[in-house]
Amino acid sequence: DFGIAKATEGSLAENTFTLDGQFIGTPAYMSPEQAEIGALDVDTRSDIYSLGVLLYELLTGRTPFDQKELIRSGLFEMRRMLREKEPQKPSTLLTSLTNTDLTATALRHHIEPPKFVKSLEGDLDWIVMKALEKDRQRRYATANGLGADVQRYLNNEPVVARPPSRFYRLQKLIQRNKAVCAFGTLAVILLLAGLSVSTRLFFLEREARMEQAHLRQRAEEARAEAERARANEMQLRKEAEAREKITQAGVLMSHGEMEKADALLDPFPP
Repeated sequence: DFGIAKATEGSLAENTFTLDGQFIGTPAYMSPEQAEIGALDVDTRSDIYSLGVLLYELLTGRTPFDQKELIRSGLFEMRRMLREKEPQKPSTLLTSLTNTDLTATALRHHIEPPKFVKSLEGDLDWIVMKALEKDRQRRYATANGLGADVQRYLNNEPVVARPPSRFYRLQKLIQRNKAVCAFGTLAVILLLAGLSVSTRLFFLEREARMEQAHLRQRAEEARAEAERARANEMQLRKEAEAREKITQAGVLMSHGEMEKADALLDPFPP
């Protein structure tokens, strides 16, 4: 029934979940958009999702989400899981089975368990996961498109389905963990803001230290210049005093006062 069924009298089956006016269908086969409240915007791509569930079940013997677990989780959680929780790839689901269950599933396909898991990895995984995309724009557009990709796999030809890009996986991770990502984003913003402030303070402090060092250097240069000026002044004073004494000694010698002239010239070297 591709996920939709309504019991007009009694119950269709134990797997049919019907709440009048709220939810109608078989949850394990319902597309994410069918799980939306109202589910008004549903088109044929919802059938592609259900076909993907059937293909998943044909390969693994299980649906992507366990029917009983969905019903036990309650209506709100059931809808959330169908809209947001990503199913495991078929090959990944097989590796989580017990040896007994894996062997039984592999025998139904007439293949050994290790080879069975290996045969699903790659193209078959991606064909199924493309059909089960939460974003219906990334699913196969038609049932023929899904069938053609399966036929390409059987013919050993390249399939249309490919692993999603890293950017898309990151986008889906953010959507599934909005609260954690919001907190992480806030933490990163606060960290960057703190780093920016601390960096600004560091440069301001460095500029202040450099300015202080520059001022100290200028002060040292000024002191050195002042000392040189004082030294020059003392030297000029001494030279002036020496010239004056020589002049006085010359006057004394011209008057024959040799002893007084010698006394004035005595401090000077010959």
